[in-house]
Amino acid sequence: MNNIFTYLEYYKNVSMREYSFNSIDSLMFSLLSYVDLGGIVPNNKRDYIYLDDAIDKYLEKYKNIDKRRVNWLFPNCYKLMETLKGSLRYKDMKIYYGKEIIDDKAQFCAITIRINKITYISYRGTDSSIVGWREDFEMFYKEYVPSHKLALNYFDDTINFFDRNIYLGGHSKGGNLAMYSYMYGNSNYKKRVIRVYNYDGPGLLSSVIDKDKILYDDLINKLVTVVPSYSMIGMVLNNTNYYVVNCKDKGIWAHDGFNWEVFGGFFVEADLSKKSSKINNNLNEYIRGMSIEERESFVENTFNIFKKLGIVDTRQVHDLKINDIVRLVKDIKNIPNQTKLRWINIIKLMFVG
Repeated sequence: MNNIFTYLEYYKNVSMREYSFNSIDSLMFSLLSYVDLGGIVPNNKRDYIYLDDAIDKYLEKYKNIDKRRVNWLFPNCYKLMETLKGSLRYKDMKIYYGKEIIDDKAQFCAITIRINKITYISYRGTDSSIVGWREDFEMFYKEYVPSHKLALNYFDDTINFFDRNIYLGGHSKGGNLAMYSYMYGNSNYKKRVIRVYNYDGPGLLSSVIDKDKILYDDLINKLVTVVPSYSMIGMVLNNTNYYVVNCKDKGIWAHDGFNWEVFGGFFVEADLSKKSSKINNNLNEYIRGMSIEERESFVENTFNIFKKLGIVDTRQVHDLKINDIVRLVKDIKNIPNQTKLRWINIIKLMFVG
């Protein structure tokens, strides 16, 4: 199956003037923010590093690392940098303003890419840190999380007078941050934004859409949402107008943009799988059936459970026995049984399918 690596190899010596910027280039730019370029990309908006120079430093930095033991994203990130090395298509790419914040409240990273009169802000999605996943869950009841404000400030700070053809994009949570940044960003900069890309990231709360309907309608006019045929994360929180791309993987692996099928500069279209539709209909029904207070309590208690189980990285979740989680939910005091049942159903959907 042809994927993004196939595309990057095939068009390696084809410039953007010969074959113009497209959705697959955009996906690559979005996934590039997952690559750990800390200490390689300058952390201010004026200085930059050429892509090839960044690749050389990155490959040298990690040449002796066991790629299987870093995190689930690392092998594909490393392969991405190897594949991009020496690419004529991206020869003139400059990377600016690498900003990364990971603390007990937020997991945020963004880079600015400039190439061929295009400016692309790439927001990183959720990594394997628990705080990153907690922010994702907090979107079920909060109109904004700490990363939203960081993303908005980044957008307003990184754009300069000379930027004309601006794109915002991100995969997973990064796509949601791109949406938020455009909605509430500097109005003078927004006029120059061509597209906002959300690659299998969640949508926005109904209260946000209702409160700022004009801003949301403006966003929709520029928004491109892409989800895999077995999607879950990109189907929650009022994401309705989306393009479905074929992916043979199931479960969480379908969420991985490196695994989506492409043909040339296009995604291979597919239908949403029946299982994905069923899971997402049930998941959204459970979420809608919970009050904001219940959603907040669900998130607080879920991550307290993870804390009790010693979970600090989401890779450990795959080793959990679902019965252990269910038992801990049942043991929570002062929570109505009906609410507990909703929680158990949501947890089963997310981790079992």
